[in-house]
Order: sequence, then C-alpha cells, then structure tokens
Amino acid sequence: MDTTVNLGREILDRLDHWTNQLVAPALPLRVTPDGDNAVRLEFRQQIPESVMIGKLVRAVSGLRAALLLAETGHVTECAAVLRMVSDLCNEISVIGFALDQGGELPAAVKDFVAQYFTPRSRTPDDFASAERTHYVTREALMKVHKTLAQNHPVDPDVLDRTRRFLNMAYDAYVHGAYETTMELWNQRTSVFEMRGHTSHAKREEFVEAVFLKMHEVVVATELTAAKTAHAEVFSQAREARRAMDVSEPWKYQSTHRSA
Repeated sequence: MDTTVNLGREILDRLDHWTNQLVAPALPLRVTPDGDNAVRLEFRQQIPESVMIGKLVRAVSGLRAALLLAETGHVTECAAVLRMVSDLCNEISVIGFALDQGGELPAAVKDFVAQYFTPRSRTPDDFASAERTHYVTREALMKVHKTLAQNHPVDPDVLDRTRRFLNMAYDAYVHGAYETTMELWNQRTSVFEMRGHTSHAKREEFVEAVFLKMHEVVVATELTAAKTAHAEVFSQAREARRAMDVSEPWKYQSTHRSA
C-alpha cells in the first residue's frame, strides 16, 4: 500500500502541472458580459480540444477531492465523486477517438461539443421560457465510443461490458443504494459513521480506489496532450502511465481485466 500511495501521490501532484500546461495555449480567457453585472469566462476557441481540456481540469480536481474524502473516512462520498471522474474521462476519450478518426465528427460528439459551450439559463424564468434542450446522453456517447474503439487495438465488446459494470458499481453510491448505506455501519460501535468512517482498513480501501481511478485520468491526460500536440505533456503522461502499468495495484487490475 505504501508503494501505491507514494507513486500515486507523485503522479497526482504532476497531474496539476500537466493540466495547466495544456490549458496555457487557451489563455487568456475571454471575458464576455453575461446579464446584469455578470461576466462569463470562456476559452478563446470553442473546439473539441477545448472541451477535452475543460473536462480534464474537472477530472483532476475531482480526483483530489475524492482522495481527501477517502482519507477523512467519507468513503461513500468519495465513490460518488469517482463516478463523476469516470464520466469525465469517458467524455474525453470519446472526443479524442473521434478526432483520431478524422473527417466530420459523429453527430453525438458534435452536439456534445456544442452543448458544452452553450450558456446556461441564469434565472428560473429564463429556464422556464427557454426551448427545451435534449442533451446528449451518456448512453449515446457510450455507443459512439464502442463504434470508434473498433479502429483501435481493444475489443469493443469487452470495453463496453467492463465500463457498464464499473458504472453500475459507482452509480450505487451516487443514488444512495442500500448496500452503500450499510458500508457506513460500524459493527464495533453500532452506529452509522456519518462524520467519517473510523476504520483504517476502510479508508485504505477507498484511497486505493482513488489511485486505481487515477489510471483513467492519466490516460485522459495523455490523449488530450496528443490531440493538442503538446509533446512534453504527452511524453511525461505516457511515462507515468507505463510506470503504473507495471506497479501494484494497477498491474493486477490490468492483468485481471485481460484474463
């Protein structure tokens, strides 16, 4: 566990730096008036690569939040945040795979990119009077991802089945499933631990879950760097990912999924 934590923390600290390096070409942000006495901050280019960068910012921030929650014993909340991080990484990979394919983006990806930059309603009245938006669903993006994966060295059916299983497990935390509530029960004290699980083993279990999820974030960083032609970040993220691939517990995870 100590080796996992040391390597994991080292890479997590570097993720901040890599992400800010990827953001740098999109700066300075544009400041656009947005209603009375308000402004909207925007990337200078509203392109698919900018969506990947924006999602990566949230994924890295979410990963750090999940680690803090795990370390303080808020294990179910940690898992709920990891579910969000997983979605962000999947969205990055769908866009990256679509860009790899070349030509016109699939309709679902094109709509997803456009919706990312569409300003939100600022008041209940504005929201009520606005035309209803049918947002691109997770399911639609998963179908695109499965199709695009056929052009890559990965079995798209295995990819789809694995992702659905992992989503099912983490969805339980988001929606407060019965089993996730019972994870907060402390058999020794006979109370639900809503101020942070005091079990050291339970905290370690979820710290490891954070570092396992970090592999997805590193892959998303590597892909974003490739699509934005940032050779330095690409090289460093790939090096980190390869170090994870031959280390526990990431090595076990990779071997287990391939079996």
